Amino acid sequence: MKKEWLKDIVLISAGAFIYAFGVNYFFVANKLADGGIAGISVILHYLFNFNISTTYLVLNVPLVIMGYKLIGGKFIVKTFYGTAITSLAFRVFQNYLGPMDDKLIASIFGGLIIGIGLGTIFVGGGSSGGADILVKILNKYFDIPVGKAFLALDSFVLSALGILFGRDIFMYTLVGLFISTKAIDFIQDGVDKAKALMIISDKSEEIKNEIMKQTGRGVTIINARGGYTNDNKEVLYCILGRYEVTTVKRIVKNIDRKAFMSISEVSEVLGEGFKDLGK
Repeated sequence: MKKEWLKDIVLISAGAFIYAFGVNYFFVANKLADGGIAGISVILHYLFNFNISTTYLVLNVPLVIMGYKLIGGKFIVKTFYGTAITSLAFRVFQNYLGPMDDKLIASIFGGLIIGIGLGTIFVGGGSSGGADILVKILNKYFDIPVGKAFLALDSFVLSALGILFGRDIFMYTLVGLFISTKAIDFIQDGVDKAKALMIISDKSEEIKNEIMKQTGRGVTIINARGGYTNDNKEVLYCILGRYEVTTVKRIVKNIDRKAFMSISEVSEVLGEGFKDLGK
């Protein structure tokens, strides 16, 4: 347990410093902004020259207290730490600025670095504060979906940014936030995103044997009954790495062209042959 906590703290700390560097070096230096509480802190810095680190901490403290009372649990403990270390990281990197002639390049690379930082924080089970707490409270007590809550908050910040600093800054920031979202997904899901296949065939035994032989993956047999014919069927279910799907499609095609097969995305797979459950 202590080892897991230490690992999480290291990940949250590393992610916070990567995140703060991305915000300062790419976004602040080129008059762009982030979403959520960090975005509000950056806007206040542009308007009144407020210190981003201090503003970020001040805005987050009441939210962390509110979250502790309304949510509690390990999430808030790690969020409190994530908020404090992110505020410190903003101060460390406040003079690390990289103004660029091309704001699009700044938004692309800034979004990438910010997404890597936030994704690392999330892998550690923490958050950078503010927006995450508000979203969890809105979801828990008002049944507002997480995605819509994040969208509403970011839309508010981006709208303020566009009104105050113009549409160009708004659009460049939007590009950066889109890229950061994709980078977060990549860090959390990893490069080993998998596919789940369900195969219905009268030659299920032959297909099963070939899949196991050619891919080394296990196959689960599910007993089912056809809704139209009422015939008993065997459904093959297997999870594969994305690069193994073509092999299985070829197997099914060669054995039974009348087979039915569905393929769906799997965000994470834990267990033998994939990611260790203990990691």
